[in-house]
Amino acid sequence: MSKIIREQALLIDDQKRTWEEAIRICGKLMVSLGSVEEGYIDAMVDVVNDMGPYIVIAPHIAFAHAAAGLHVIKNDLVLTVFKEPVIFNSNNDPVHLLFGICALAPESHLELLKKLAKVIEPEKVYQELINCNSTAEIYRIINGV
Repeated sequence: MSKIIREQALLIDDQKRTWEEAIRICGKLMVSLGSVEEGYIDAMVDVVNDMGPYIVIAPHIAFAHAAAGLHVIKNDLVLTVFKEPVIFNSNNDPVHLLFGICALAPESHLELLKKLAKVIEPEKVYQELINCNSTAEIYRIINGV
């Protein structure tokens, strides 16, 4: 079975953050992994400024992204778990799980997102991820190992 996410693509943050700070932290992780160029971070922030907090897809969960191909080096998925609630001014606030997604082409990440959705769908899993104290724990839950 292929892994949904690498352990290096996981981060835990325990500081109080604004939604913009949260997206920038997630974006910096993507840059550090060689998945995107710096410009992708501003593009992700611009998406929320221009279109609102639609990236908050469910209670506690948001998917930060920008246009496919724009500043993207390779397809990737990262996750930052925020111990302190992040407010996006969405009906699904607060956010604790901020996934960062980048894709070279518009549909190239859909299969990965389907696998991820099956894993994080149950409410119990959200709580387990929020309560993790190490990236190794997060990795085991998401990848089912």
